[in-house]
Amino acid sequence: MTGREQTEIERKYDVEGLRPVPSLQGLDGITADPAEAPFVLTAVYYDTADHDLARHRIVLRRREGGGDAGWHLKMPAAEGRTEVHWPLDVGAAESSEHIPDEVLEPVRAIVRDRPLTPLARVSTVRTTVRLTDADGHALAEIADDLVSASDVRGGTYRKWREWELELLDGAPDTRKKRTRLLDSVEQVLLTAGATPSTSAAKIARAVGVESLTELDRAEVLPGLLPAPALQHPDSAGAVVVGALRDLTAALIDDDPRARADAPDAVHHMRTTVRRLRSVLAVYGRLFETAAVKELRFELKHLGTELGHARDAEVRGSRVAAELDGVDQYTTDDAEIRLVGGARRDYAEALASVRDYLLSTRYYRLLDSLENFTAWPPITPKAERPAATEIKRDLGRAVAALEQLSTAVTNADEPEAALHEVRKAARRLRYAAAAVASAEPVAEGPATKPAKKSARTAAKKAAAKRARATARFAKLRKRYAHVARVAKPLVKRLGDRHDRLLYIEELDQAAQAAHESGENALVYGLLVARAERLDDTVQVVLSEADRSVRHLKRLVREL
Repeated sequence: MTGREQTEIERKYDVEGLRPVPSLQGLDGITADPAEAPFVLTAVYYDTADHDLARHRIVLRRREGGGDAGWHLKMPAAEGRTEVHWPLDVGAAESSEHIPDEVLEPVRAIVRDRPLTPLARVSTVRTTVRLTDADGHALAEIADDLVSASDVRGGTYRKWREWELELLDGAPDTRKKRTRLLDSVEQVLLTAGATPSTSAAKIARAVGVESLTELDRAEVLPGLLPAPALQHPDSAGAVVVGALRDLTAALIDDDPRARADAPDAVHHMRTTVRRLRSVLAVYGRLFETAAVKELRFELKHLGTELGHARDAEVRGSRVAAELDGVDQYTTDDAEIRLVGGARRDYAEALASVRDYLLSTRYYRLLDSLENFTAWPPITPKAERPAATEIKRDLGRAVAALEQLSTAVTNADEPEAALHEVRKAARRLRYAAAAVASAEPVAEGPATKPAKKSARTAAKKAAAKRARATARFAKLRKRYAHVARVAKPLVKRLGDRHDRLLYIEELDQAAQAAHESGENALVYGLLVARAERLDDTVQVVLSEADRSVRHLKRLVREL
């Protein structure tokens, strides 16, 4: 069952004593409805032992009572938070403590196969006041909450009172107007004695922190330093590790959409995998060889799983579009064989992808990526200046592309050799694009400096990072230019490769149709439409040669 999704935009306020919610009658045309009768909400919050959800600012709870009883996931959003709701009876729950698979699906890439256990139990006595406009539209709701919380793991019991101001469906349709509404109500609440809450969520306060991200995943040994390369934003290691961290985060973000088969999600995840492999390949000498090989091998396996689904999806879309333009032949049999076959292949491949995304092997890959980027196994080369090392690595990638392109003419299988040129061009493009958008890491000691020198050290670090950022800004544009020049070559070779595979599939389908006594003329028409007699290997190589010359010049100028 798919959860019901909505956006939560709210503000919280601490309140002392028994002071009542102030009257908001007449505020900017707002009408305050009479307070509802108090009701009780009880909720159990869950997380892994290492607080994986909390580190990502995600809340998972099971709530009873009120109008939204059920399982709730709250995740960060551009404005407010995204809430996903499921009813209490979703799935085949073994008990109230068992978290249904449907609820865990959107966060599987984060929690993986680690068990989730209660983090806190919270009981709230809530009284609400609804705010409406002159037309009766529900703008917002003020909840007056008396909260009792038990920190399950810490063994601490806490009580407090808070006011919660939350926008409802009738709130203004622009962010600026919504903010103005919240600000106007907030001013009345502050005047009445409320103060902005020190914790963004009840669960944070329940476990004694202001922010969920304060719940560290693991204890860090005092004085432990990151690798020297990561302490200098100008180093090659700082830039490339920054790129790998960005891509690892992107892969985890791609995961729930691919599981849910959201539009283009499998393709996006496959592309992220390819980008990761390309960065590891092109800049691999900055890290220990064995670690890079293992990661690239596992990423290749994931990419292959995603590729089966993506290829079937593309094939089905292309054939459906081509058959729409065929009027002079009967296409029913061809549509069943081609479009229906592609859709069956996609359904089977997607099921395989989902199985893999639930596998121990996949979870360990994610663990390895996070460990690699948190404490990368770097070599001394990573400490060298980024400008020098990235130029050298991109130059090698261009040289490899040129060598593969030159070898096509005398290859025994030119098409296969040309496919290797395509992959080399793609590696170059993704490697350049990754460092063009990367935010270089610049990590200091795990422990804070002495109080007396903390402010000075922070200022020096900020100034150093600002200078490095300014220097790197020029390089970003040049790396991005390399990626832009490589992109048309990648697309040209990719389109040609896909077209040849498509023609081969049509030929096979035509043979099968003929043997089954079906009308096979439509297959010939589709092949004729797809063929380009002037698109020879030599023509493509000529285009590739021009691109390589341009890329060589760009890399020399880095």
